[in-house]
Amino acid sequence: MYALGEVPSTPWLYPEEREAVVAGLLEHGLLKFDNARSLPLKSGGKTDVYINLRDARDAPATIELLADLFSIPLRRLGIKRFVEVPDSVSCFAGPLAMKTGIPYLTIREDSKANRVADARVIGHPAKFESVCIIDDVITNGESKIVPYQKCVDLNLNVQALVVLVDRQQGWKKHLTAAGVDLPVWPGMTLHDVRRQLIQHEAMERCDPAKEKANPIIVALDGKSWEEILPLVDQLRTTGCIFKVNDLLFNQGIERLLPELSVYGRVMADLKCHDIKNTVENICARVRMSECEPWAITVHASGGFEMIKAAVQALQLSGKWHTKILAVTVLTSLDQKTCEEIYVRQPLEQVLRLAEIAHAAGAHGLVCSPQEVKELRNRYPDMILVSPGIRSPGKDTQDQQRVDTPEAAIANGSNHLVMGRQILQAEDPVAEVYRVLRDELHISAFS
Repeated sequence: MYALGEVPSTPWLYPEEREAVVAGLLEHGLLKFDNARSLPLKSGGKTDVYINLRDARDAPATIELLADLFSIPLRRLGIKRFVEVPDSVSCFAGPLAMKTGIPYLTIREDSKANRVADARVIGHPAKFESVCIIDDVITNGESKIVPYQKCVDLNLNVQALVVLVDRQQGWKKHLTAAGVDLPVWPGMTLHDVRRQLIQHEAMERCDPAKEKANPIIVALDGKSWEEILPLVDQLRTTGCIFKVNDLLFNQGIERLLPELSVYGRVMADLKCHDIKNTVENICARVRMSECEPWAITVHASGGFEMIKAAVQALQLSGKWHTKILAVTVLTSLDQKTCEEIYVRQPLEQVLRLAEIAHAAGAHGLVCSPQEVKELRNRYPDMILVSPGIRSPGKDTQDQQRVDTPEAAIANGSNHLVMGRQILQAEDPVAEVYRVLRDELHISAFS
């Protein structure tokens, strides 16, 4: 149990409750979704999932549902009064007060004209009362600054902002920049809602035809889960594969894989390189996630027995179709560095490692686009994944052996790893479609 006044770091709805709430929101018409991301937001943007609690006015049973839900966090917090921010929650503020026995305060953003009293604040709180603000969702937090500041002006002790859904659109940064110290306690996140919709097949993860036709793998390196979510949210319907490395270690394999798989196929870029037993244990961790990633990477330089162990570890369960991709020579290594490490030139070393990986049963190889043509000739059935892909004129950054998307595909690459060019674009989705349409000429995206 939570102590009174404590604002936990986890949502106030348990996982099994979230499923029922999403079903209830759908049933009562408070939740809309559209894979085309055409639903308008107040901010002017578009989304695929829209939650609107104000429509509960049309159904008394829905108002009762919302009062039941919001009573959960209010009782756990033990506050003396809650603050409603019209107009999304005003329809159930009264019933919520009746259900909990907690009085409430209404704070409008603007006062109504020609009133005797200050109609911006309705209610008579005592100084230093513990309160929480309630609203339906939080996006960037902008609309919460005025009611929070008014509570401070009234000498109220604001313990939290309680919302049904956190849309995870940058409120932490925005509120901090505004000097607002306001803990936010959501019932669930937009990710939780989207996961329920996709898992229960109410909404598609992506158009299957686009997912099959799209060869791009987006490298989600060096970012937190909070930074990645808005990106994969946008990129979900393009059909890209998502490559993760450091985030797997930060979030945990068993936790991250099911969450990220909501948005598309996942390449778990673990780059396993250890003794046979250790690699088997890592692959077992992947199986424990109960989520089947598209592929796992191992270093081909780990040798025949290690690669074979990885392949066999994922064949223990009949349902698993995860591919083992053997990394040959990193695209960040130039000829001089490759000769220092392997005493061979890049192509020579790549071909030797590919021979070992193929014999061990690896499904594919990770290699620079400069070696892909020779590998395709030797191994026509293997999956060839090429990092170091840049559109003409783009900065190669820390990559050495690079090529363009068009050239890599022409030489035999099945998949192209692209990171910063897409993630740092003003519109990542538009950049993906530009590459697919203008450079690769794929008809599914024309």
